Amino acid sequence: MKVNQHFGTLYILLLIGQIILCNYGQFSPFVMLTMLPAMILCLPTSMSTITGMIIAFLSGLSVDWLSEGLLGLNAAALVPVAFMRRGIIKLFLGEDLITRGDRFTYRKNGVAKISAAHAVCLIIFLGLYILLDGAGTLPAWFCFTKGGISFACSFTLAVIVTNILSVDDRK
Repeated sequence: MKVNQHFGTLYILLLIGQIILCNYGQFSPFVMLTMLPAMILCLPTSMSTITGMIIAFLSGLSVDWLSEGLLGLNAAALVPVAFMRRGIIKLFLGEDLITRGDRFTYRKNGVAKISAAHAVCLIIFLGLYILLDGAGTLPAWFCFTKGGISFACSFTLAVIVTNILSVDDRK
């Protein structure tokens, strides 16, 4: 019970951090900093897919409503990440993690496996976000450049978020 309350508090604080980052972290039109896919991937594995999708929708909608101009853009790109979360965890971290309802950490599962899972989540999120944001009006070179730079920057945020949200058994 204590771990779930601690996770919820950290999740809300990171969501507020994402809102602040969206409001004040617009350095360039080529860079989009996001930690939302990492936050969704770090949801407890005992949580169902539907609950994860609802949390993703509400998280994305709150970021859209309180920071960015297009209502529903983050929500539309984040819900498919929540839908594919269990499959990504099964693919990269093993099915036994979900059956036990265990949480993943860098110490238990390794940097390479978790990094691969984050990469897939970020590619899904950024691909949908950039596609929906441009709506076919932006040139391909701009979309690929924005996707690549945003992926590199957001991946470092994903590592930090995973270290914050993952439960360490030694504590």
